[in-house]
Amino acid sequence: MRICMLTTTHLPHDGRIFEKEAKSLAKVHDVTIIAPSDGEGLREDEGVQIVCVRKPSSNFLHPLTLWRAFWACLSRECDVIHCHEPDALLIGVLTKFLKGRRVVYDIHEHWPSEIPYDIGVRNGTFFTGLLESLLSRGEVLLARFADAKIAVSESVAERFGRNGAEPVIVSNYSVAGSVPPAPQAGRSRNLVYMAGNMQLFHGIRECIQAMSIVAATFPDASLTLVGNVREDIGAIAAKTDPRPAITMTGYLPYREMYETLREGSIGLLVFQPDYYNAYIGLPNKLFDYMLCGLPVVASDFPEIHKVVGDADCGVLVDPTNPDAIASAIVYLLEHPDEVRRMGENGRKAILERYNWGEMEKRLLGVYRQVEEAGRGDRFRGCKTG
Repeated sequence: MRICMLTTTHLPHDGRIFEKEAKSLAKVHDVTIIAPSDGEGLREDEGVQIVCVRKPSSNFLHPLTLWRAFWACLSRECDVIHCHEPDALLIGVLTKFLKGRRVVYDIHEHWPSEIPYDIGVRNGTFFTGLLESLLSRGEVLLARFADAKIAVSESVAERFGRNGAEPVIVSNYSVAGSVPPAPQAGRSRNLVYMAGNMQLFHGIRECIQAMSIVAATFPDASLTLVGNVREDIGAIAAKTDPRPAITMTGYLPYREMYETLREGSIGLLVFQPDYYNAYIGLPNKLFDYMLCGLPVVASDFPEIHKVVGDADCGVLVDPTNPDAIASAIVYLLEHPDEVRRMGENGRKAILERYNWGEMEKRLLGVYRQVEEAGRGDRFRGCKTG
């Protein structure tokens, strides 16, 4: 089959979309990714065609991105449109009616809470509740036109099982064996925090405050932030006494990102409960830390708790409390044997349970069903004719 993966917000080489799903599907199918980028053009990367549509400089002009993505979809010959956001799903449904293409909806987030947060609408107001309700109803309605649905976790999927078939869970597990574990000998006291676009809800302020507390016990402890930092980290750090040592790498390609993680000693994942999607999140970075053999200090949230508790690979904390974060960090730095044990546990859990190999089988299975349903429709059409 010819598959067109459409995203309206993610980068062309997104970890889930390109590194996992597209590469897996390209083993069997012809795969094209349509994604926003700073430039335009067509190229091929590791067997995947990538079509970049130019995104405007302002987020207020996002409808222009949608229009360009819509026309890019119409111009590509494909059998299935694999949609990664609600607005991408709208485009997919439109092309389904216009050109008879099949649609797969890939549910990454709890979008009814994510979208209001992204546009600056905060929790606790009547307007927030109204907007979330409208977004949820609209997304579920559009999803009824999808030929298949997949989701990153059970928490994200639960809204869609009430009206039709439940989504197949295809989690953001890491590609097992793709990265050697972090070296244990002489491991530094460098903590790492990775995020694609780092914002305050990631707990950056709380991490900086915690690192300042840690410095009283371990003056050589440092923090490396991996990803695009969207907040003024310098201003936040300047208000913290003592000011912790912070390195910001900016965006790193996949391999460089893993190499940077392997140089760390502990992975931080302290999402704040600012909105529902953050609270139920199960992000890539948790599995990437585990793959690299890093113990984690992580938010005690439902989906994260399941994995960290099951694997015994870290310490769960109240992410809103810098003292609790600092205490967990100091404990691990004072107990290198625990760091080693938890790191090995996490790595083992990835290799045995939380690995992309199993998710790849599920994803390919979904597409086999979509392909078989398409053949059945064509057969019935021929008999009718």
